[in-house]
Amino acid sequence: MAQDLMGQFYTCLNLPLQERLIELTRIIDTGPTKDLQILFPQLVNNIFASTFNNGFGLRTITFDGDRCAFEILMKFLEPLGPMFRLCYKLLSDSLLKYNLPLSVLPLDLQMTLDRGRCPQFYGDMLTLDPQSLTMGALALNPFDYYIFNFALHLVSNSQNKSSWENWNSVYFALACDYLTHFLPSDPNVLVLPHIPYYNGKVPMVTPLQTSSRPLYSPSLLLIPDISGMTNQHNQHTTQSQSRNEVWRSETVLQVFIDIWMCVEQCNTSNVDMYQKKYTTVFSSPERVRTVRVLVKHIHSYSAKHFTDLTSRSSALRKYARQIMCVRGYHYVQHLVTTWPLDASFRLVMELWLSLIQPWRYTDNNINQDRYVTSNNNQEEGNSNTLDASFTQYIAENFPSYTCIFQSVLPRFLRLDLTAYKNAIMLFRLGKVFSQQHLVPILWNLEQAITDTSSGLHQTPDTSFNNSAMEQSYTYNGVPLHKWVAVAKQALSEFNLSANYEYDPIWTDNKKQYAIEFVQRISASKVISEKNFDEICKRMGQQNRGVWRSIKHWFLLDNQCEDDILLEETRRVPTYLTASIHHFSNIFGLSENIVLPPELITEEALDHSSFANSSHFSSHITNKLRSKATEVHYMGDPDLMPIASYENTILVRMLFQISSRINEMFREELMTLWNRNNFWGFVAREMLQRPCTIHMYMKDATNHQNVVSQDLPARLSLRRLGSHSFVFWISLGYIFMRLFSYSGFTYVLFVILFWALYVCTKVCLKMLRIIH
Repeated sequence: MAQDLMGQFYTCLNLPLQERLIELTRIIDTGPTKDLQILFPQLVNNIFASTFNNGFGLRTITFDGDRCAFEILMKFLEPLGPMFRLCYKLLSDSLLKYNLPLSVLPLDLQMTLDRGRCPQFYGDMLTLDPQSLTMGALALNPFDYYIFNFALHLVSNSQNKSSWENWNSVYFALACDYLTHFLPSDPNVLVLPHIPYYNGKVPMVTPLQTSSRPLYSPSLLLIPDISGMTNQHNQHTTQSQSRNEVWRSETVLQVFIDIWMCVEQCNTSNVDMYQKKYTTVFSSPERVRTVRVLVKHIHSYSAKHFTDLTSRSSALRKYARQIMCVRGYHYVQHLVTTWPLDASFRLVMELWLSLIQPWRYTDNNINQDRYVTSNNNQEEGNSNTLDASFTQYIAENFPSYTCIFQSVLPRFLRLDLTAYKNAIMLFRLGKVFSQQHLVPILWNLEQAITDTSSGLHQTPDTSFNNSAMEQSYTYNGVPLHKWVAVAKQALSEFNLSANYEYDPIWTDNKKQYAIEFVQRISASKVISEKNFDEICKRMGQQNRGVWRSIKHWFLLDNQCEDDILLEETRRVPTYLTASIHHFSNIFGLSENIVLPPELITEEALDHSSFANSSHFSSHITNKLRSKATEVHYMGDPDLMPIASYENTILVRMLFQISSRINEMFREELMTLWNRNNFWGFVAREMLQRPCTIHMYMKDATNHQNVVSQDLPARLSLRRLGSHSFVFWISLGYIFMRLFSYSGFTYVLFVILFWALYVCTKVCLKMLRIIH
């Protein structure tokens, strides 16, 4: 029977996806538990294998791309689906464990576990390697084993690179569903199904915390353990029972944070022993977006810890925000310093802004991200605002506000702020930090931290405009003195360097920095207004005359793109004007300090004292923008972005055909190109000439290097994918049909006409009549 079941299992893995899932569901529901114990790890490995190894393709299948496959995968892997039924079925044996090698975990987590500075969550999982007597693997129950593999799938280098179009992948949808199901925001909602028969988890030691995350204030010492119990007489029994009710939530929480928010430390000298068997992992846009959903949901999940103090998940809810904030700070700081210098940085910035605004997500609905239908970076409509209850959070996460803010600002000095997407990023940053009370709280905490002698105070005469920051500022009547020690502890804890020294933002030394930053925005605003006027003038000239009507009739115009460009260019000055106002308030600048835009010159800005600005002067960007003809595409011509005058489907189909021909006849085409007879001239007329292309490739240290590649003579059919070609071919066919000629005759006529044209041109070149 066991052999028969194994044969059925391996046979179904080679079936088409839909048939495979139907057969797997039947095996899960009818197979004996003993046999399923053996099949389980192989099934998990198959689910998360790459598509080249017959995997399920969780990160490549999308709702829009293949709706049928998307739905059947969701049904099989949903929290109450067949896969989890198998996990719960195997939990009947509390001693059943599956080993997960530490070598497959992110490097940062490997180092943490090996050094023993790990959360209590891993205490009963670690196993020793009998030969080296070191930590070798994690012994996991079936549920934990699946969740670990699910989380690792997102950071695995063996998977295909995710496309920017794969926003609604199966993996992302499952991640949202798992968060909603296993970490319910409502404390009264239980995680289903109820499994009282499982008692394989070791009770937690009170209080619940990580060894590297000391508790901030005495009030946190009153947090009950994960059980929420108060009866000391029956402590061990109560802890066992209560942890067995929330351990699935604990697993999803701890694993998702530890793996998705891991930071690779591959440049440090003390990780050589780990690098031998480890490949560096880089963050993808898909991962950043998934982490942002995790952050928003944990804010909502943690916000409910005070609503029912008797709830067994109360301590876990408070613990969730603790570990997320430390991990989130290091992860975002790492992204800020390594992310490419382009508009995609908005993904990182929105993640950071979600991390530091818990008040926006107290009632977060994850379905807004799960069933997104518009731009994923649009600002949420939540109207919750900052109030006194979040003062402690700001103090506990002081570096996440100030340190990252200082890391982000220099990026905007290297960007063209007249570009629409960059202007939006700047506007979003200014709008968030201009929220009422946020900067005053940060300003007072910074003053107290940097002036230890006098504590929390303000000097009445400063070069900043502090009218909005009242003397002896108190937040809703509560003085901020009590949170200064908390903010100091956060600075020392978040920044693990022993010689770290905080660099304050609101000081006289940074006044010129702030002024020049706002002046740079003002100068960009002036340029953007000129750009808008030029575009309006150019489009007005193009819209006149007969040629415009001809282009429109033959589908050669790009009116839609022009309208979008005009609308975006019109909005840029508005965003920059608002940014000037926001950053003037953030830095406490009065209106008469900021110079009028007319007095700002590019030469003055090129020699400003901004950090790192001398390495990328603004005139370089302006030259690139004003002399577009000097900018050349350096990549493969056949892989250029599809233009508005081209048919997307036709271009992609022709590329596949030409690629296959070039692959099959590569040597023959090169030989023909080099011949000096008639056929050589024909080949040089029909084929693309050999060329050298340049690509940007990331090395092991995440630095981009220019790599050159020589392309041989090759066939390119891309010119046949234009709308104009399709139009004229169709028009010719209609014309031939009017004279009762068949389609075959028309095709033959086109081929003969083209051959005659090529031969004539070749003969003229051979006779030196034309070049």
